[in-house]
This record gives sequence, C-alpha cells and structure tokens, in this order.
Amino acid sequence: MTGDFAVDVPTYDAVFAAFSKQWPELPEELKVWDEKTDSQHGELDVRIYKPASDKPLPLMIYYPGGGYIAGNLDTEDAHCRIFAAKTPCLVISVNYPKVPAVKLDDIINLGALAIPWCREKAQQLGDNPSKTILCGGSAGAFLSAQVAYQLMSEGDHTTITGCVLLFAVALHWDYNGKYKHMYTAWDENGNAGTPVFGLELAKFIWWRGLGLTLLAHYDVDFSSPRHFPLLADDLSKFPPCYIVTAEKDCFRDDGKLLDYRLRESGVRNKLDHYEGLPHYFHVFPQLAVAHEAMAKAVEGARFVLE
Repeated sequence: MTGDFAVDVPTYDAVFAAFSKQWPELPEELKVWDEKTDSQHGELDVRIYKPASDKPLPLMIYYPGGGYIAGNLDTEDAHCRIFAAKTPCLVISVNYPKVPAVKLDDIINLGALAIPWCREKAQQLGDNPSKTILCGGSAGAFLSAQVAYQLMSEGDHTTITGCVLLFAVALHWDYNGKYKHMYTAWDENGNAGTPVFGLELAKFIWWRGLGLTLLAHYDVDFSSPRHFPLLADDLSKFPPCYIVTAEKDCFRDDGKLLDYRLRESGVRNKLDHYEGLPHYFHVFPQLAVAHEAMAKAVEGARFVLE
C-alpha cells in the first residue's frame, strides 16, 4: 500500500481479481449472475451463485474483504463459487460501499440491510433461507461479525444461524482489556515484516497521518462492541461460528479469542489454525495450503449449517 487510495484501491482490486481467475474451474453445475438490491435495501450490487439441486438449499451471504477500502464482486469470486458448489448452498455476494465514501456505521447498516433482500431472493429461487449464514474473510469476516452482533443486540436471534469467519477481525491493536494476556499477535507480528498485513497498514487504514489523530475514514469507536464485537460483555446469543486463524497474522488472536469467548458462553464453535502462515493466505491460488484451507472452510460452512 502506498497510502494513496486512488492508487491502492484499483491495484488491490485488479490483483485479487486476477488471483481469483487462477483458481481451477469446478466440475459442478453452477449458475452465476449479477443483480442489484432495491432502493429499500441499499441499491447494492450483488452476485448470485446457484448450484444445481433437486432440493432447497441454505443461504450464505458473503461479504468480500479488502480492509473496508477495497474489494468487490470479482476479488473473491472463486471462493464464492467453491462455497456454493461444494457446501452446497445458495451464495449471494454483497458489494458494500467502502471508506472514505461512507463511514463504518454506514457499512454495518448496509450489510444488515441487504439481508432481508437476500433472504427474499432465496425464497424466490426455491431455496431455504431459514438457514442463513454470513461469511467473509478479513474485513468481510469483520462485517459478518459486526452484523451478527447488531442483530443479536437488537434481540434477533433467528435471522442469522451461523457465521464463517476467515481470518476473523473482532478487536484492535490497542486493546488493553480483560483478555489482554491472550491478545499478543499484534506485538509479535505487527512490525515483523510478515506478508499481507502489518501495524503500519492497519494505522494507515484506521488512523490519519502518522497515527496521531483518530481517522475520519472509518469514524471508528475503539470502545464500542458495535464496531469490535469482542468488547461485548455477553456473547451467549451469538450464532455458531467457524473461524480460521493463521500464526503470522496480526489478527490471529481475534479469531482465537473469539473462539474462546464463544466456547465460554456455550456457543457451538469450530476453529482451524494454520501455523507459519500470514493473513489472508487462502486467496493465493499458488499455495497448495490455500486449496486445503478452502476445503476445510467448506466443512466449516457445513458445520454451522448443521
């Protein structure tokens, strides 16, 4: 990242869209098309992935990653195809607006606003949205957790029946609370020069300039569980989760701590951890372990749909 959104965003989108095209074609029959949610549901671009099936399928709503500054329907197209074909399930990928055009609260609200439209679309297509799970990686996992928390805090414990959180984000590097002793990945990996993501990039995205002034890009509240769900006192009504973490990821302990907190709260949960690997390694088709991780993620989706 150069620090110039005009350069970084199209570069990110082009690189990850190119990676997505390098994944092997799937043998399963899959219909894929683009639509847009209506004006009552944010007028968001969506991509629908419908496997051939003789029975109604559950619904996965997918939020692409990209640090809330980048990512679109093309950057993780291959992963949506894999989830749809292999789980199997109806997948609707939602392209939410990015900062600085909108604030973090706007993104969370629009992510939640898309859900009724997606569920209605699933019914129209003959599928079964009574099982609706949220899925994404990095910022997409962050948004999935934020939307799930918002619905939970509003007393809605039935709309979302599970989450698939790949490289979950649920806290921040400045966290100094009750579980600080379990939250050391930023200290270990933040300035270690590990690939993909580090503390400098986090501060560029979340803070202005040299990190001296709280960033207006996100308008983020570092004390709010609405923005950072792991700050919540009670997660006992959170939906079942499948979580992926990686040893060299700055967000490693977000996923590990979320797994611990959910188990502590009696929530059904499953975690897969990958040693020696960085943030978001699953998007690189050159890595055999990325294909292994996606196969396990499909199993994770099936787990939360049980």
